[in-house]
Amino acid sequence: MGGRKPAPLFTIGRVNMIKDLEAFAQRVVAPVDGFKRAVGLDLGTNCGVAFVDFRPGAPLRDLTLLLGQWDLSVGPYDTGILRLVRLKQFLSILSPDLVAYEEVKFDPPQDLMQKRGGGMGAVVARVSTAAEFLGSLKATVSIWCHEHNVPAHGLAIKQIKKYATDKGNSGKKEMIEAANAQFGLQFETENYEKTGVDNICDAAFCCKMGLEMYAEGLPT
Repeated sequence: MGGRKPAPLFTIGRVNMIKDLEAFAQRVVAPVDGFKRAVGLDLGTNCGVAFVDFRPGAPLRDLTLLLGQWDLSVGPYDTGILRLVRLKQFLSILSPDLVAYEEVKFDPPQDLMQKRGGGMGAVVARVSTAAEFLGSLKATVSIWCHEHNVPAHGLAIKQIKKYATDKGNSGKKEMIEAANAQFGLQFETENYEKTGVDNICDAAFCCKMGLEMYAEGLPT
């Protein structure tokens, strides 16, 4: 693995698949005195989240990594801005000291025009809407972190894949398999589109990368 730092030894806590704001608030407890909280995010409607509490200056060993998803979907009578409000609420509940997130972008499938019909205008409209949504999530995280004096670091998708699998073009199944191997998970690779475990795995790697990059520089 070249000059990569030794991987922290993580213990996996219960994978929190509850996507409810109030339920999440009831389950999350603040770090004990002397500890900081690092968070990894895979931004999207089903937002993957991973977080770990650690002691600055201490070896990154025997840490408990907690995983889950945040539901940022909206109902038929909700406004789109509610997604961003909910994202800020989740961040405030978790109260991180460090955030590492996947630099989001929308890559439309090559056959999108054939599937959608309506010509180039319809394709551009869909791509623009998705890109605006993902950009607004990134902006919301950045604003929250700025307001709370929390370091935030965006990680390129290829960078995350290279870190996880040594390949910058790994598919979702390969990323899930890598997370299973590195974190001791048992996620299924077949139904990730329904379960969202691919989002959780990406968030776990973001958290681990952020921890290795910034943990030593955070104040005690």
